[in-house]
Amino acid sequence: MTTDMTQGSPLRLLVAFSWPLLLGNVIQMAYALADMVIVGRLLGKEALAAVGAVGSTIFVVLGFVFGISAGVGVVTAQRFGARDGRGVRLSVGTGVWVSAAIAACVTLACWLGTDPILRLLNTPQDIFALAHDYLAISFLGTPFMVFFNFQSATLRALGDSRTPLFFLAGASLLNVALDVLFIRAFGMGVAGAAWATNTAILASALTCLLAVTRRLPELRLRPADWRPRWRMAVEQLRISLPMGLQFSVTGLGAMVLQAAINSFGVALMAGMTAARGVENVACQLPVALGQAMATYSAQNYGAGRLDRIRAGVRACVWITLASGVAMTALAFAFGETFVAAFLSERAPEVLGVGKRMLVVTAPFFVPLGLIFIFRNTLQGIGRSLLPMLAGFVEMAMRVGVALGLLRLLGENAVFWGDPAAWVGAAALLIVAYWAYTRRWPHERTPAPCPCP
Repeated sequence: MTTDMTQGSPLRLLVAFSWPLLLGNVIQMAYALADMVIVGRLLGKEALAAVGAVGSTIFVVLGFVFGISAGVGVVTAQRFGARDGRGVRLSVGTGVWVSAAIAACVTLACWLGTDPILRLLNTPQDIFALAHDYLAISFLGTPFMVFFNFQSATLRALGDSRTPLFFLAGASLLNVALDVLFIRAFGMGVAGAAWATNTAILASALTCLLAVTRRLPELRLRPADWRPRWRMAVEQLRISLPMGLQFSVTGLGAMVLQAAINSFGVALMAGMTAARGVENVACQLPVALGQAMATYSAQNYGAGRLDRIRAGVRACVWITLASGVAMTALAFAFGETFVAAFLSERAPEVLGVGKRMLVVTAPFFVPLGLIFIFRNTLQGIGRSLLPMLAGFVEMAMRVGVALGLLRLLGENAVFWGDPAAWVGAAALLIVAYWAYTRRWPHERTPAPCPCP
């Protein structure tokens, strides 16, 4: 069902909209966690290190295509907020062509560049073949991920955050079952984990498509709606390309940091991979709130309700502060237990690395959460250039730590890359939001449709 977020209590709307996103993010994250846990327990620390070694690379690629889908969703949400049914259909129809073209180009380029990417990452030779198999097969699944994310972004634009949740839940269960089947029963190794994820995502995307086109008349496109509208495509690319680049630039910084991590061997790689799994869990609430703010701010911007955007940001900031403090306390109290969940045996060296990393990063969960709130708000109102600049700040911070502190602190330097990136990006986004919105009126006329 669709939801008009231009009316009603901002806090109530955001909480109601974000809880399915939170569950969906946890489920989607379960794909990666299932791969790591099952691979680590069934195949050992070398296979776990191989999966972790390419995680930042997959983030770069999937982040870019996710940004494209999200950017198309922003335009759709603005048209929905302006109560422009024709604009919604034209945005969806044009967005299909934009997303498909970019997904095809990215998939081909990345699949052909798998070996050079692994060499740039300083991937150790003893896990090179494992990392190659996992990365190459993951790249082949990029169109499936785009297919599903485009549908999810479109549904969120119309105020429906629940439908994708059901299909993600089914895909998660299927992914876990296929992981065990492909790895243990078929003996496919880490390649089996990648094929399991691809298969589960494709199945979820196809079933979601069938259900959505039957339930939502807003998404039943007429033949004329499928014709690409170039002005609409330009507007979508104006918003979505910086969003995609922002994710990719952030991931490139992570890749540089990962290259530094890889130079210290398998134990450090495995420990940090497990610790980052814990970090991903800790930030899921602000991630969901940020996604809710993207739709909420886009609909209200399209409707001209600028005062409601400010109220929504205030509510999300307070929730993020509370959750960040709580997650920091849990990481300090149970960090070693969380890290151990990813390992088949309690290897002291690997556990020590994971615990040391959480001690450094956990106090910075609050600025990490604020990034998602302010970045998605700016993107929802069509100001995607500023979040892209924040992505460059994240990259610069990670690269600076990886290259600048490595000689001084040794392997401990790599623990500080993420906190430095989070603080720098959060500061820029908060200042940018304040500078852009401080002179906003309460209301303005609805945004016009960028189509003939």
